[in-house]
Amino acid sequence: MPFTETGMTPDIIINPHAFPSRMTISMLIESLAGKGGALNGQYIDVKPFEKYEDDDVIDYFGKELVKHGYNYYGNETMYSGI
Repeated sequence: MPFTETGMTPDIIINPHAFPSRMTISMLIESLAGKGGALNGQYIDVKPFEKYEDDDVIDYFGKELVKHGYNYYGNETMYSGI
């Protein structure tokens, strides 16, 4: 199993090909919100075209991830477990 810089194994790995052309940007936003919600211990109801505390949805959830020490876009470098 791959692991992160901190030695943690991921809960989910998203392949770039997992988002076919018919999927919307909302699926990516839900991924950011899910990670941020899990870190804060709360459920998140995502509405892609709403303002969140005077930020757009990507800025809001990106800043939440940065507060917890993660990349703004939720990206993490993975290392081989072999």
